[in-house]
Amino acid sequence: MKHLNFVLERGDFVTLIGATGSGKSTFLKQFLPRLATGKVISGEIETELSQNTTNFAYVSQFVDNQIIMETPRDELKFVLDNRGCSENELQLRISEIASFLNIVDFLDVKVNNLSGGQKQLINLASALVLKPQVLLLDEPTAQLDPIASEKLLQVVHKVNEEFSLTIVLVEHELEQVVKFSNRLVVMEHGRIILDQPIDAGLREIFQMNSYQNYLTQVDRLALELKLAEHEALPLSNKTLNQFVRPVSNKLQIRKSIKEASNKTVVFQADKVNFRFDFNGDKILNNISLKLQAGQSYCVVGPNGTGKTTLLKVLTQQLSAQSGKLLFEGKKLKTEFYQRVFVLPQNPATLFVKDTVREELNYQLDIYQSQTQLTDILEEFSLSGLEETNPYDLSGGQQEFLALALGFIKQPKLLFLDEPTKGLDPNKRIELGQKLQAFQENGGTIFANSHDLLFAVNYFDQVAMMFSGKLSEFADPREFFSNKFFYTTEINKALRDIFPTALTWKDIQRNES
Repeated sequence: MKHLNFVLERGDFVTLIGATGSGKSTFLKQFLPRLATGKVISGEIETELSQNTTNFAYVSQFVDNQIIMETPRDELKFVLDNRGCSENELQLRISEIASFLNIVDFLDVKVNNLSGGQKQLINLASALVLKPQVLLLDEPTAQLDPIASEKLLQVVHKVNEEFSLTIVLVEHELEQVVKFSNRLVVMEHGRIILDQPIDAGLREIFQMNSYQNYLTQVDRLALELKLAEHEALPLSNKTLNQFVRPVSNKLQIRKSIKEASNKTVVFQADKVNFRFDFNGDKILNNISLKLQAGQSYCVVGPNGTGKTTLLKVLTQQLSAQSGKLLFEGKKLKTEFYQRVFVLPQNPATLFVKDTVREELNYQLDIYQSQTQLTDILEEFSLSGLEETNPYDLSGGQQEFLALALGFIKQPKLLFLDEPTKGLDPNKRIELGQKLQAFQENGGTIFANSHDLLFAVNYFDQVAMMFSGKLSEFADPREFFSNKFFYTTEINKALRDIFPTALTWKDIQRNES
């Protein structure tokens, strides 16, 4: 961070955006010395609040990293015990926060049995139970499905409105949080380049090529069509519908061209079943699927429905109790593992060396690749980070380093678990283009994702997982167009006018 000036007013709801690795998380942690990385070389952080009290509370994007106890009740007790609360005060605070956040029903459930959304609510409860005056949120919805994300942000908005709790939220995705914010801040290369009220901020980033893709789909469409010149942003879905309806005869749906599918099946699962405990519920219930060469498949669905378990069973990180897995028509053997790359939710689990350079060179040596290190660094936006420890990279940079390791292997099959986690919108586009190039060379992709726009833009087939069952795969336009909640904001806003529109790019002015 360089010469950074920032004023936080009581009751603010500030959303901070910026490219992957721009310093957002580092800046956020400066408010809490125990979390800060590096040191302040010059300048001061001044506050009327003591930074050594509980006036600042922090929630991370890594859902599992903050929970250390076996149950939510034990977690809250642990937090309060450390603050010296009496038994009576402890019980009162837990009762109050559990009721407010509607987590009473799973206070005594083991954390390992909770969904990602429930765990993040526990992290939020652990922060709020301390009665802070400033809540610091570092991509709190990064690992949550769209519905869980919205519920979490509604709770954060509620405490901001009802208690004037000051919020600073670091985010890559404005789609849901922007309607709750009163300020938009943009950070670039460790500097704040924009700090505006939300309406002015959204209009300004629309004029900045590097940040247009951060806009919500609804606001982007309205600005592109010049429909919101006199209406404060962000627009609601209802308002967009009211603006589009009178001019709908001047608009048209962009035609999409789908190439014929390659019918060669490269991977197959037949009636696969899995459960963790002998008498437990089936996590995977009679799952069957076929992956065709050169095609991409994305599974969406709520947290805790078995998506990651499915990926682990398909790649034999977990053993199915029954069913068949076939690669090129044969049972999975050594050749399968040589031809597949798996990107886990936590890419850091793949790293074994002390620097980015050593990590990449190690992989290049294993596969005797002729690719030049400098080319890989440039292709995956890692130039200048050669001597950085992989664990010190931002979440998005770790994601791209892991992908670089995977592409060095030159696999035939990619299995990706939440590949856009930690990536800013521009990096998501870069990733999508890399995946498309991989497909064009005959590669096949299977992914889990909460990112519905990414599924729409870069996958040939989409299915939903729920209660251990997998729906049939379908074209994204067909799949999302008839969903009520699990669809894009453009589809929600304009389905009665343009039923198959899913993104802002789908709607254009008539050429005539």
